[in-house]
Amino acid sequence: YSTASSPEQWYHADLNGTALGEGTQFTDLNPSFKDKKKFRAEVVSWKGANGDTVEGLLYYPLDYQEGERYPLMLAIHGGPSGTDFDAWSESWASPKILLSQRGAFVLKVNYHGSAGYGLEWVESICCGKYYDLERVDIENGVDYVIERGLADPDRLGTMGWSNGAILTTELVTRSHRYKVASAGAGDVEWISDWANVMFGASFDNYYFGKAPYEDPELYIRKSPYFRLKDDTTPTILFTGTDDVNVPPSQSWSHFRVLQQATQTPVKFVVFPGEPHGLRTYPHQKRKVDEEMAWIDRYLFQKPDTKNEALKEDSPLDAALTLNEAARNEQGHYGRMLSGVLVPEIVSYRGLQVARFEVTRAQFHAFDSGYRYEVGTDDYPANGITFDRAQQYCRWLSEKTGETFGLPSADQASKLYAGGGAAENTLDYWAGYSPNLDDQARLRLAIAKLHGSAPLLRPVGAFLGRGGSEKVFDLGGNVSEWTIAEGGEPKLKGGSADLPAKPKTELVAAENYRGFRVVKGE
Repeated sequence: YSTASSPEQWYHADLNGTALGEGTQFTDLNPSFKDKKKFRAEVVSWKGANGDTVEGLLYYPLDYQEGERYPLMLAIHGGPSGTDFDAWSESWASPKILLSQRGAFVLKVNYHGSAGYGLEWVESICCGKYYDLERVDIENGVDYVIERGLADPDRLGTMGWSNGAILTTELVTRSHRYKVASAGAGDVEWISDWANVMFGASFDNYYFGKAPYEDPELYIRKSPYFRLKDDTTPTILFTGTDDVNVPPSQSWSHFRVLQQATQTPVKFVVFPGEPHGLRTYPHQKRKVDEEMAWIDRYLFQKPDTKNEALKEDSPLDAALTLNEAARNEQGHYGRMLSGVLVPEIVSYRGLQVARFEVTRAQFHAFDSGYRYEVGTDDYPANGITFDRAQQYCRWLSEKTGETFGLPSADQASKLYAGGGAAENTLDYWAGYSPNLDDQARLRLAIAKLHGSAPLLRPVGAFLGRGGSEKVFDLGGNVSEWTIAEGGEPKLKGGSADLPAKPKTELVAAENYRGFRVVKGE
């Protein structure tokens, strides 16, 4: 047993003849749901086509306040002989909870042609009446929610998959009141559907009453394709390349008209290898992510901050992160706290960790006797012993009133695990992956360069790891001090003077040793 707002549980009861005795719940599925907010859902009804009563389900915004109007999103079932029951149903096809969480009503309509209301109802849209009754049912349902003072008439949207997408496109080509649409695997042009769909002839002959060669004007009149040039609703489209129920060509036709003939925003997402319904979890998740971002932008009017042309972890992405990194008035990396230049702390893999290795300018604030070449303030502090690194952490904690330390063994396993793109290691300087003999020969060449650690580069010179709060140089530049099990010092991470993946455990030279800090509770 379940309801539209309560997940299912299992019960047992006695059946006496045709009467079911009182049920006793014997499962406790998803117990964490008890700690989550529960949205309200109710069965509603109104007058639809032919004056018939139409039922639907209305899901309320999660934080609904009586007297306020909210956006309304239609979630139209497929089939057309599908049915929306007063039962728990959450899926990638219509993520109602995410819409409710964002502050929208969601309306699901059991329009003419839906199953569960008798044979006359399910057959009512045959023989040329396809679209005619369903559209009235749905539009009247939207008006019903508006007239109750619940929905904002200026913030309406519609979504659906298969027949839900077909009806979504019908709505937006008949009315300009919808501000956003999502259509997955939906037909727009019925002449080609008749020939190309696995069951096209039987479906179309039944619902339209004729074949296209018998009445081509009927098929043109029924096809939203020929009205798409006047569509003003921002639309996101989805299709699978292996769909034989609604071939990808239907979505391509939809996309091309909006792209070529209108100024209407449109986005088209194609899922390789997918049939009519998405089968793989990554594709289902992407569908929901793309759809919610589209609805956020056009229904909820949230600013579009994601640049889709920008590839995550690209050099430009890293440069933009560096552009936003904290700096002092002199332009050196770090933030000013209690008059001291300290490392910037970001979130990474569940840790609060310095974005960069402690820089020379930051270390100089602790040790005024620490000397380095002019212009290298943002290079990593190098030649640092384990004891001096610990002393810096204690000093930093006293100065700021916050707790700082070197990474523990457990923290180090999270920080330095996995590789990133090419970082500042000996591989970068050599142009290949050197072995031990190569390393020895390369050191002879490096010794001819100016400076005690000539291979070091400014922090952040190579690609970082993580999302928007990137952490740089975990796999290169200076090797970093950590605290191993038992409190022993341990160098972790890559180093400019060592191969990226040495065959044996190597230790960075003294001038290539530095550290980064982690922030404690």
